[in-house]
Amino acid sequence: MLLVKTTLKEKEFKKDQWIQLLFAASIIFLSCIFSPASPTSKDDRVTIFGFKTPVLCIHRLIYNKPCAGCGLTRSFVSFAHGDFEAAYRYHKLGIPLYLLVLFQIPIRIYLLKTGSKGYTKFIKKLIFYPAIVVVFALIINWLIYIWQTSFSMT
Repeated sequence: MLLVKTTLKEKEFKKDQWIQLLFAASIIFLSCIFSPASPTSKDDRVTIFGFKTPVLCIHRLIYNKPCAGCGLTRSFVSFAHGDFEAAYRYHKLGIPLYLLVLFQIPIRIYLLKTGSKGYTKFIKKLIFYPAIVVVFALIINWLIYIWQTSFSMT
């Protein structure tokens, strides 16, 4: 009975790692196949195979104001295509967040190879702490944006 529980837990652990690996790899892959927004166009949406992507942010559609994550897609796509200046301009945290997602790929491959035994305290901290920092940085960045735009004269 104990062996069956352990095997089921291990299968569930590996399933979770596969999901997270595929999610991270999909984000990186899509940011490579999307085309960056044209710097000369007023419409700064990214394109895929010549078709403009729709505005995906519900917050922007409803309130006509950006949310904490607005600009991340454009930032990721710009970064993946080597335009680091545009990546930073679209979202100040786009580059570190892209690198955090990219970093998930070798971590998840390692965990798939080692199983739950490889999920040590060090690995937990390596995954958890940067994610917490990024979440707080996103919130702080958004609050700064709200502060700046609410007191601007334009």
